[in-house]
Amino acid sequence: MASYNKITLIGNVGRDPEIRNISADRKVADISIAVNESYKDANGQQQDKTEWFRVSFWNQKADVIEKYVRKGQPIFVEGRLRVRTYTDKEGKERYSLEVQAQDFTLLGNRQDGENQGGAVNNSNTGYNSAQGNNSYGTRNDYREATPPLPAGDETDDLPF
Repeated sequence: MASYNKITLIGNVGRDPEIRNISADRKVADISIAVNESYKDANGQQQDKTEWFRVSFWNQKADVIEKYVRKGQPIFVEGRLRVRTYTDKEGKERYSLEVQAQDFTLLGNRQDGENQGGAVNNSNTGYNSAQGNNSYGTRNDYREATPPLPAGDETDDLPF
């Protein structure tokens, strides 16, 4: 039986990215994301709850995070949930849940006024995919993919 591990988060960045160079060609960026939930309790009182998630971005994604992401920005992240094992100062083995990001979209405007009204997206399918490179751009650069019609079939008689 196949397994599936995927998590989707939309929240706000809780701190500026922490960047670590693992080697000359490997980099990791760690951030925390706050996901807020509002609900009414049994007494009808509005309750707010915040869940915090650790998220890691590797290599090219880490470069984009380092350049564009700052505390407080809204972000959309898709990735895998991982269990990280470590030993604390007292020598006890501890476990931590972490999201390993696979794709992300920065929501909202950049702080410095550039890229007004846009978002930076890391999807390999959205930006400049026709040129075959993985450049990053604004939402205004997005070209929705439409499949080409088969040759010689430009006039379609389908009712929809």
